[in-house]
Amino acid sequence: MPGTGFFDSTTNTYRTKGTETWATYASWNAFTTWAGTANSSLTFTTQVQDTSTADFYNVITKVEASLPVTTVIRTGTAVDSAGAIVSPTTSTVTPSTNPVSAIYGRYFELDINLSQSSAADVEPIISSVDVQFNNRVESITRADIVTSTLPGSVGERDLVFDVNVGKIKTVITQAHKQNLGDSAQDSEVPIVLVDKTVSPVVLNIYDADSYGKRKRIDCRLDIQAQYLPLLASDDLGNIREI
Repeated sequence: MPGTGFFDSTTNTYRTKGTETWATYASWNAFTTWAGTANSSLTFTTQVQDTSTADFYNVITKVEASLPVTTVIRTGTAVDSAGAIVSPTTSTVTPSTNPVSAIYGRYFELDINLSQSSAADVEPIISSVDVQFNNRVESITRADIVTSTLPGSVGERDLVFDVNVGKIKTVITQAHKQNLGDSAQDSEVPIVLVDKTVSPVVLNIYDADSYGKRKRIDCRLDIQAQYLPLLASDDLGNIREI
């Protein structure tokens, strides 16, 4: 198995290799255990996982280990002839991280890292590693949003909700013909352009009836959005939906 340790078939666990080298032993009599003296850290590397489609995924982990884990996630959209991810991007999740966002890619590889914080800590041991890649979306609908109440500036508003929304995948907006009851605004024709490349998503609102069509305005909207649930890691480092 890849990583810095070895699989102990007697206990069905992944453990650290001994710190000793052949030079450590003066004679065969000094060579008393296969495991030797445990290292203070341990890394298990998963195989490269192909999700079949490049998309945003929630990476959910459940690791049974003797110490809290730090997870390094490498991802990309292509692999080379040896099966390694080409030009991977890297994300690191430590215990008690909140929030943990969805990650874009098709191919994923994870390092599960354990490390003693002091000599009194137990030996780093991994009993099991379970990883899931979830792109299941949930929906949220909000009616009669007055955009001037959202963060940002006139006609350039951050789309925020009152629930734990993770990566927003799709946004459908419907601007009201009547705006805020102001007769001066009733003649405006709102058009909404959604920018999903940033977080939070930005609503760019223009008056289609103005000269040049570049006048930014606020309006009243109905919105439907699909999103990936937000994640967090617990005190053991497992990544879960909030």
